Amino acid sequence: MLSKGIPLISHSFISITRTLWLTCFCFTLIACSDSSSQRPSRKAPVHLIETVSASIQTIAVKQTITGTLQAIRKVRIINQVPGLLTALPAYPGDIIKKGQLLVQLEDSLLKAEVEKAEATLNQAKVDYRRLKDLAPRKLASESEVAQAQTLNDIAVANLRLKQTELSHSRIKAPLSGIISERLVEPGDVIPLHNHLLTLIDTSSLKAEINLSELLLPLIEVGNQVDITIDALGEQSFNGKIKRIHPIINKDTRRGTVEVILNPVPDGAIAGQFCRVSIHTMSRSRLMIPYTAVRHDKQGAYVYAFTQNRAKRINITTGIQQDESIEVLDGLIDKQQIISKGFFGLKDDMSVKIISNKS
Repeated sequence: MLSKGIPLISHSFISITRTLWLTCFCFTLIACSDSSSQRPSRKAPVHLIETVSASIQTIAVKQTITGTLQAIRKVRIINQVPGLLTALPAYPGDIIKKGQLLVQLEDSLLKAEVEKAEATLNQAKVDYRRLKDLAPRKLASESEVAQAQTLNDIAVANLRLKQTELSHSRIKAPLSGIISERLVEPGDVIPLHNHLLTLIDTSSLKAEINLSELLLPLIEVGNQVDITIDALGEQSFNGKIKRIHPIINKDTRRGTVEVILNPVPDGAIAGQFCRVSIHTMSRSRLMIPYTAVRHDKQGAYVYAFTQNRAKRINITTGIQQDESIEVLDGLIDKQQIISKGFFGLKDDMSVKIISNKS
């Protein structure tokens, strides 16, 4: 039984109300759908680029490499007999003439050894002559004569050995030059084969430079080069390639080239900083701007412009000349590549040219 005062709501009224709400909701969805369909769709922004064309150019490569001047001839003065050092008159910077005395070792013992060897030889000669005279009269056997001759020959050799050892107590300059190192002092007891002095020949200087493996096939022994020495100003001096080493460093991909100064200018000394300029013969090369080349773990690559899209192409590069670099493999003449607009650029991305340089 219903309470008094509460109106009775029929089932038909509730059904009609629900239908009206559903109808309004559907019209609202349709209206929103029509409104969104009428909005213009947003297009992705076009990636703007600049391009340049690969071109074949006739180029003579000029490469400047730094180095250090070195003496071509450098002699380490080493003693061939041990002993007490009594005289060492030369100091670093001293000018030395060939044949000048450099080292004197204490030689009294060696002189005594020579005198002893001379006495032994004299006795061996006397014994040999005596036995040789007795042999025809059968007073000495052939074996005794042969033994005496052998002892005589041994005595001769021993005297030569002792005389040689005595001569080694005095060391003279094997060439003219300048003392660059003095490593011992008088009063030192010098063991056998010790480094005492270093003598360099300043009349001939060279520089060893490290040259790219790409340039090595383009040079030959005897090619002329220009050498500037910082300590002597901006003047350029004549030089030539003396030697090309046959091994390339596997880490740096560079080989060693020896260049000599010809002639040596006044004021040039070993140890000075120098710059060597090498010129190669002109030849045709496919060149692109160096800034167009990208690098990653796979190596060097460029983006080619193909049918309004950026296409990655792996390349093999050669020598660099100023702001351009040679392409050995991967591109052809007049092929368009992207030179600017790399930020956010990806392979096969749609692009638009805003500037093209041939």
